[in-house]
Amino acid sequence: MKEVKKRILWVDIAKALTILSVPISHTLPLDLTIRSMIFSFHMPLFFILSGFTTKLATDWKTLFKRLKKNFLYLIVPTLLVITIFALSDTLSQTNILGFFPKFAYWMREFFLDRYPEGFYTASAVWFLVALFWAKLLMDLINAIFKTEKNGVLFFLLGAFGMSMGVFEFRPPFFLDLGLVAMLFMEIGILWRRYEDKINRYSTLITIVAATYWFSRTMRGDYIEMWTRFYAGFEVCILVAVAGTWLVAEFSKMIEESAKKIKKGFAKKALDSFITLGKNTMILYLVHCLDYVFFGYMWDFRDGSDATLWLSIAIRFTLNLAGYVIVKNVICLIKNIRGSKAYAPLKK
Repeated sequence: MKEVKKRILWVDIAKALTILSVPISHTLPLDLTIRSMIFSFHMPLFFILSGFTTKLATDWKTLFKRLKKNFLYLIVPTLLVITIFALSDTLSQTNILGFFPKFAYWMREFFLDRYPEGFYTASAVWFLVALFWAKLLMDLINAIFKTEKNGVLFFLLGAFGMSMGVFEFRPPFFLDLGLVAMLFMEIGILWRRYEDKINRYSTLITIVAATYWFSRTMRGDYIEMWTRFYAGFEVCILVAVAGTWLVAEFSKMIEESAKKIKKGFAKKALDSFITLGKNTMILYLVHCLDYVFFGYMWDFRDGSDATLWLSIAIRFTLNLAGYVIVKNVICLIKNIRGSKAYAPLKK
């Protein structure tokens, strides 16, 4: 019988809150403090929570099983985004025969160029590649050494990955970002391991985290992994952890409220929100391609505040609409497959 992995409700809520911040942060100007605040935690949070919910491989059979799954769920969507982006670029030049050269060009530009340009938000799939590297390397190390002290190695490799960025060394295939992701995943693993002890001091930790996070982000200390911006080096790690903790605590408050609401519009809204947390990948991929599908529909920015917030509102709405459409199509396909699988055999 297949084991069903029990989901952690507040984790899904935290992921939903954070994924909704992504299209907003990618639309805001670089010099706005609110952008720095969002960037300070929104990618690290996904890595930390991935570590929080991950059980590392302890043998080669499990490692290869996880490798196959991670390739399917992380690398295949990455290749799909690049394919759609290349197809859009080809069609914009009304020359469908040029698709394969375009595809090869964008694959080379994305994976091998030190400073890939022209991808717009499609470049955001770097996160999936980095997560793939982190999971693979952590599983590999854990399968070889089989000790809880592997965490020290994960932290050292993460610091090495950040050092690559500081010294502007960008290896192909975002390997440096994969190493940084390992550091954040290890933080999530330690959090889960000592969760009961940590929760005893949750109020004190929240006060310290809030004070530190606000004071540092207001000064411009944050992390932006795509550009390899690591403000203060260890400071940006602490800021990311503090921001993630605050989102987690807020998510736990929502979880408590959700358990008390039994029916009505609020119940449906919360259920939809939690479902989004379980399907953040869909919204993320839609956002990665929003320039391809909706670029001219939402981008009215001309430098004024009015057009900026209008663009954010329209982009946010279109991203959510795309998420709903794609999710319903996926559900429809699953239902069709399910009905075929359980269809009675003809005599």
